[in-house]
Amino acid sequence: MKPSFYNKIDDSSIRMMDCDSKVGVLATEDESGYPHLSFISSIQALGDQALTFGQFSAGLSKRFIMDRPHVGFLVLSADKRYLSGNATYTHSANTGKEFDLYNNKPLFRYNSYMGFYRVFYLNLERISAINPLPMGAIVLGAILSRVKALFVRKSERKALPLVGQQLFSQLDSLKFLCYYDKKGKAQMFPVVQATSAGTDRIAFSSIPFGKQLRQIPDGAKVSILCLTLKMESVLVKGRYTKGLLEIERVYNSMPPKMEYVYPRSETIEPIRSF
Repeated sequence: MKPSFYNKIDDSSIRMMDCDSKVGVLATEDESGYPHLSFISSIQALGDQALTFGQFSAGLSKRFIMDRPHVGFLVLSADKRYLSGNATYTHSANTGKEFDLYNNKPLFRYNSYMGFYRVFYLNLERISAINPLPMGAIVLGAILSRVKALFVRKSERKALPLVGQQLFSQLDSLKFLCYYDKKGKAQMFPVVQATSAGTDRIAFSSIPFGKQLRQIPDGAKVSILCLTLKMESVLVKGRYTKGLLEIERVYNSMPPKMEYVYPRSETIEPIRSF
């Protein structure tokens, strides 16, 4: 069933987002119109119509949000419940009440080399109800995805490095898919069943979330973030067709050096002058 959306954050969602052990994902729009997904565990509610998140590393999402302020978000709790929604970036600050609250959290209070140095503020557009992850269907979907991957493997361009293939193949890794609907809103939901099919494709069955997957137009620009609880992660971007993502770009989203690893923009030129 398609989740209902609301224009206010209820008390249970506020408590869920306030927990530090959650997984948070932020979707910004990159320079080519693809969703750019970032792991943002600090995202939380500020009252019932606003959100904040703290920054302690410089990735592309903070640059994209300045130019294209409409974002999507998803929060997954430790007890396997999730919600999603959309918001609009308004401003940021490096002082103030929220800044102090973030830096006084137990994980960061005495961490002088990794504290938050900026807080971003967003106005809520809409938020879904809290939904449970259908774990039984996910297990079945993961099996079917791996069978499907055997028949659609493709490795002509060597896009996804070995470590990325391994992350996508892990049964316990988390994966989140995002695309833009006809109204330009980021739509994001879990696709834990997804797996790598060679180096150039990601394959996944329509179990679960078949209805949401069927709403994605063929050829749509889609991104999938894969991450583990060890904070290993990789982001792939490409074109979607019937349960297959043809990889066009691969982004290493792990610190300390977050960058595109496929295709690489830099070229090595021979030295001609001495």
